[in-house]
Amino acid sequence: MQQQEWKIGSHHIRFEPPDVAVAVFTGPLTLEDMKRTVEIYGQLAKNGPYYLVADIGGSQLHAEARRYLSDNTRADWFHGCVYVGADLVQQTFGKVISLGLFLSGKTEFKTEFVKTMEEARAWVDQQRRANVRKSG
Repeated sequence: MQQQEWKIGSHHIRFEPPDVAVAVFTGPLTLEDMKRTVEIYGQLAKNGPYYLVADIGGSQLHAEARRYLSDNTRADWFHGCVYVGADLVQQTFGKVISLGLFLSGKTEFKTEFVKTMEEARAWVDQQRRANVRKSG
C-alpha cells in the first residue's frame, strides 16, 4: 500500500508504508469525526494489521466519540498503538479502550504512551524487531 493522507476537520491521518498510520488530532473530536476515523482505520486494515501512532496531546475526545471508537474498532486491525502527548485523563481512556480491544479476542494488544513523535517511532521500531524475533 502506498502513502495516503486524509483530513477530517482539524485532524489528519497519514498511512506510511509499510505498516504505520499516524493520526494527529487537534481540538475536539466529535462523534462524526470519530465515525470517519474508524472508517479509515478499517480501510487500512484491509491490507493487514498496522501500528497506530496517535498524537492526542492537543485533542479532546467527547464521550460519545470515545464510546463509538471503543465499540467499532477491532483489535486485529492493529499490531499495537502508541499515544503521543496524552495527559493523565487521556491515558486512562486509552488504557480502557486498549483493554476493550484486548478483551475482544486478541491474545495481546500492545499500547504505549510517550511524550514525543520520536519516542513513538522508536517504540514502533522496537515492536517490529520483537515481532521478527518471535516469528523467526
